[in-house]
Amino acid sequence: MKLVSVFMDVEDPINPLADDAALDFAQLFTEIGITGSFCITGEKCRTLAQRGRLDVAKAFLPHSLGLHTNTHSFHPTTMELLAEIDYEEGCRAALESESKGCDAFRALFHREPAYWGGAGNTWSPEITDALQQLKIPAYVYALTELPNFAIHQFNGSVALPQALSISELEWADPARANLAMDRVLNGIETIPQPWIGIFVGHPTKFRHVDYWDHPYYNGRTPSKPEFTEPLPEATYRRAKDNLTTFLEELRQRATIVGIEEVVNLPWRACELTPQESEYFCASATKNLRAAANWPPHRNGLSANRIIEKTLSRITTVRRLDLPK
Repeated sequence: MKLVSVFMDVEDPINPLADDAALDFAQLFTEIGITGSFCITGEKCRTLAQRGRLDVAKAFLPHSLGLHTNTHSFHPTTMELLAEIDYEEGCRAALESESKGCDAFRALFHREPAYWGGAGNTWSPEITDALQQLKIPAYVYALTELPNFAIHQFNGSVALPQALSISELEWADPARANLAMDRVLNGIETIPQPWIGIFVGHPTKFRHVDYWDHPYYNGRTPSKPEFTEPLPEATYRRAKDNLTTFLEELRQRATIVGIEEVVNLPWRACELTPQESEYFCASATKNLRAAANWPPHRNGLSANRIIEKTLSRITTVRRLDLPK
């Protein structure tokens, strides 16, 4: 059976109800008997500690846990921080930022992050330098890309793409959820990779009408917390039930693993073909330009320099294959 990892992003430091949602989903994965891959921000770690929500932290311990940036949508975001500076200065800035996130992660979970995931899929290549210094071996939701969602190595870090996803709006609607589940289960069979990453949502968005970070859109920083309207309890229960059905079916169709297990497989590094190099350059350019338009970013943010810094390191890229 294919190996798959199931991702959720745990990031809302504003709404207390999001803490309860995070607890619910961590417990759900445990009760079903599968390992979830949860990306948790440094700010969320600090918030949980300040609120005394050690029950939430404890519920995550059986699972695969990664750092979802230090502060997510708080400004400057990863791309805002690194978009207009040279690579060497960017490496120092990335390390300073993500070290703070790692400190908060370690203080809450008493272990190291197994991987790093960009907020809103935003990224810059200096992150990989910081990851090496922080001894984090991999990044997920990779904006660097090879054909068919191939796992690869960039600048010494293992890059894991997100191939498939189902949104919270789909989970909340039974008809849309059924279509989405069929789409993802079929995708697992058709994507020619030994491992597939599947994103299934944000606990806070299952609970709330909008994203928690809407007040931070277009570079804003509110002077005080702005809370998000909760969804009806029935909507939350329906969405959670649909996710439960999917996870139980997925367990029958694939082997669900955490990212530690994926990274520790016997990968073989392979030189890119000319066609793969061309694909890498085109896809990275496209993905990074799209990421610059993530709603929290300040207006007019340009990805041009990040693209330049990324493409200049194409010689570090290797496709990772498993021995046959």
